[in-house]
Amino acid sequence: MTLAAASVIREPRVLVLAHRGDSRAAPENTLPAFASALRLDVDLVELDYVHSADGVPIVFHDDTLDRVTDARSVFAEDHVSVATKPLAELGRLDAGKWFGAKFAGTRIPTLEDALRFISTVTLTMIERKAGDAATLVSLLQRLKLVEQVVVTAFDWRFLADCRELEPRLVLGALGTKTLTAIQLNQATRFGAGVIGWDDGFVTREHVELVHDHGLRAWVWTVDDRRRTEQLIAYGVDGLISNLPAEVQAVVRQAKGAVESG
Repeated sequence: MTLAAASVIREPRVLVLAHRGDSRAAPENTLPAFASALRLDVDLVELDYVHSADGVPIVFHDDTLDRVTDARSVFAEDHVSVATKPLAELGRLDAGKWFGAKFAGTRIPTLEDALRFISTVTLTMIERKAGDAATLVSLLQRLKLVEQVVVTAFDWRFLADCRELEPRLVLGALGTKTLTAIQLNQATRFGAGVIGWDDGFVTREHVELVHDHGLRAWVWTVDDRRRTEQLIAYGVDGLISNLPAEVQAVVRQAKGAVESG
């Protein structure tokens, strides 16, 4: 796969990103969810990562293991923190059967395994939930995937650290509540290319402000058809969705309407 993230994010079209993979078709943040998203030919596969107790980046969203694994039965305790278990212990968990019997035996992937899997087909949007910049940058450099990912985080200091370590990275600054010009100026200073914002706070004026600062406007998490149509009309550049196939259909329809005049 030879796509470059810096080029793709600047394409004059609405990108569709699969949130935690195709997470309504398969258990979120697992290889089956990523495989389903790849079959849809999405523009980017979004995933979250944290670190295991022994410092290995793993693909997982929550602070605790209970919601999407069998940690309660395996460890005989509730509210088990992901960060307290080394990779070997996390490897004992089933991250699929909560979603459906056919996914029983699905494991929590390492970030390396997920990136190797996705990058053969498309780009990855990496959302950092926890972990230091140096570990992530080192992994991306070793895998030669620096230019095939978009690294995003709510922690903008982390993004600035990534920029210092690896100038080639495409960075996405995530946020919620009302976006301000002060925030956008901060994002441009550390070299963000994308602003990824909470759908509940995105207006036409929000999108225009992002564009006025030379950045791309992405929105999370968009699963409603009417809202998708509205955001396309606002001029957004990327839609992050749990229903990527449905969003793709709306994007195609909107494009067709424009082309037909």
